Formats: sequence, structure tokens, C-alpha cells
Amino acid sequence: MAAQVGCTIGELTGQYDGAVIATPARTRLPLARQALEIADIVVCEKPLALTTEDAQTIAQLAPERMYVAESQCYAGADALDVRHMARSLQGGLLGRPVLWRVNAMTSYRPQSWCTDLAIGGGAFLEGGVHILTTARVLFGKAVRWQASVQCFQGGTGPDTGTLLVDYESGDSLALGIAWGTEGCFTGACQPLPSGAGLIGPEKCLSWWPPDNHAAMWTHLERCFKGEDTPVATLEHAAGAVADVWRCYAAAEITEPAA
Repeated sequence: MAAQVGCTIGELTGQYDGAVIATPARTRLPLARQALEIADIVVCEKPLALTTEDAQTIAQLAPERMYVAESQCYAGADALDVRHMARSLQGGLLGRPVLWRVNAMTSYRPQSWCTDLAIGGGAFLEGGVHILTTARVLFGKAVRWQASVQCFQGGTGPDTGTLLVDYESGDSLALGIAWGTEGCFTGACQPLPSGAGLIGPEKCLSWWPPDNHAAMWTHLERCFKGEDTPVATLEHAAGAVADVWRCYAAAEITEPAA
């Protein structure tokens, strides 16, 4: 892999201000352990890990020095961010919520690793953890999972379908993904319109999750300096990985061994 992208692999020595783990999800637990030995701050790309067990282990390693690079954990002030949504829920602005509905479509054609359960975990692990992490912030732990998923790209990891998740708060989430299927592939690796709606009897909120990675890194820097905090924690991110695999289990798809 390194040779394909023109990189070299070498031994890291000394101490660093920070480290970013941006390798396939299966490799992230051992790298997280190594990175924490040589870096003051460690940022792990999403999803936090491939398996539920690895994700939970990473979340417990050093939560005060680790972050997960999910853009929706660092929603900007120019968008209806997760904190605003949480305040709206807690303040009764929506009344008793009925459903959180999210549709995500993309013209990005997944690479082979994306649709391999043993490497990438499928579209719901790669993209769905954004929404599932946010849902854990808003509604708490998930208690029931249902799924209808399909594999259109010829791999073993689902790239299209719907997850239905119920939370301990009594709230429900419907997450639909159509990711790189022939019908929506336009030849350009840019997302098609997608967004979320939080639906209540008193009011509905629309939300287009900000996917501005430059803004995410700016906010991460503020977190490093103690000037701000992420919306979600590593525990939320680890829970989202678990939720994906429990939905997959409901669809009779087996989680790979840790």
C-alpha cells in the first residue's frame, strides 16, 4: 500500500506533539498504542476501529489525549450543530421527538477495501458512524437494532440499505445509505445532496451535517489548546461502531474477529 501512494515506512523515534492514524480500520488499535507512546495528542480517523472490541479498547486507552476525526463531532457555528440540536431536545422545543431521519447518498465509488467486511466494514461503518455517533450524543445508548442492507458493488460489506435504531430515551433513528451504486455514480467523487431531519410534534429541524474537514481540524486545534471541547467523546464513537455491527447482526452479517 505504501509503495502504491509513493510513501515509505520507517521507524519513529523521539517524541512528537501529535500523531494522526489514517490507516485501514483493522490496523488502528496497535497503532493507537504505539502513537500514545511517542505523541502528546493522537487523532484517529473514523471509524474508530473495525470491530466493536477494538473500538471499545481504543476509547479506554487515554481519552484525555485522544480524539476521533469525525467532522460531525466538531460541527461549526455556521451550521445547525449538535449542541443546538441537544439544547432543542432538552428544552422541549420539538415536543416529544417522533423520529430522526437521515439519508446519505454519494456518487463516490467505494474502493475494494470499503466493501470488504474484514478491512473496511462497509458503507455503514465508514459513513454511518458519523450519524450514529451524533445519535448517541442526543439520545443515549441504543437498545434495539434492525437492518435491511445489500451489497451492490460485489463485495461482502453492505453499501446500500437502511438501519433502524431505537434508543434508551425512547427515540428512534432511521439511517439510509446509497453509496456509490451505479445509478448515482456520476464520475465525480463529490457527495450528492443528503441531510437529516429531527421530527417532533411541535417543530421539525433540518440539518445538513457539515463535512468541512478544514473546519474540523481548526476546531480540533482549539480542543488541543483547551479552548473548546468536541461534541462527542471516544465512548460515543466506540458505541457507534458497536451499533453498526449490531444492525449488521440483525441482517445476519457476522462481525469479523478482533
